[in-house]
Amino acid sequence: MGLLDKVESTEKDNKKAKSVAVAKPVKSTPAPKKEKKEKKEKKPKKEKVKKSRPVGLSSEFEIAPKLSRVICWWVNFVANFAILIAALFMSAFTGGSSGGLETTILFIIAIIAWMFNAIFLPFNTGRNLGQYTSSTRYIRGDGSKPNFLHSLSVNNLGLLSLVGFVLVFTQVGQLSNGGTTPIVMVSLGAIFMIVWIVNWQFTRNSDLNQGLFDLLFASYLVRFVPEEKATSGFRARLESMSQFGEKYAKRVEERAKTKEEKLSENESDKDSTETDEAPEN
Repeated sequence: MGLLDKVESTEKDNKKAKSVAVAKPVKSTPAPKKEKKEKKEKKPKKEKVKKSRPVGLSSEFEIAPKLSRVICWWVNFVANFAILIAALFMSAFTGGSSGGLETTILFIIAIIAWMFNAIFLPFNTGRNLGQYTSSTRYIRGDGSKPNFLHSLSVNNLGLLSLVGFVLVFTQVGQLSNGGTTPIVMVSLGAIFMIVWIVNWQFTRNSDLNQGLFDLLFASYLVRFVPEEKATSGFRARLESMSQFGEKYAKRVEERAKTKEEKLSENESDKDSTETDEAPEN
């Protein structure tokens, strides 16, 4: 009987060991469902900060906006250089062998057009074709017309930079030959180009888009609305050019508005689709 008791006790111990060794199954907890995606907060639109009015400038004048400046620049560029560029291309392709009379006539017309827009109009009316088209003009703080030297320098700065580039490009190879003429020409051309770069940097970093000569002569490019428009004559034709600039400005503003509306609509549609596709708890 002692052996039987020992066998039974060992069997009971083995059963207890097996029951302890078997681990209890752990209940698997379901993974938490993804919460709904929060709606993307729309980025707040940057409020347009009004530029500070310069000291001494009357409240009746408004600083010309960027679009008016762009229109003014392009019109003056075409008026001053379009015919000149055409004459240069014609002379380059013909090589001077043929078409000499035509190119000479084009150069003469280009000089007349430049003198009319850059010298004659500013001297007599205080404005050029670009300013007539964009309805802008240069004034001083008290509303008076700036010195004629201001309009002469501003209107011809682009031409001087072009002349400077040509001088540097054509005369820099002659420096190795010696002589004072290439040195003078290259130096003069470099000065013209540097003045243009400095004026561009001043305009870029100025809150009122004043260039170097604008600061020197204390002048501002403002929106111009004549009190009494001329109804006939050459002056009336010049003032009628402002209609083209105003129409173009309205088109650009309408395009910008429609683009902003489309972007806002696309953002709202995107937010609504994201909320619909998000899984519910």
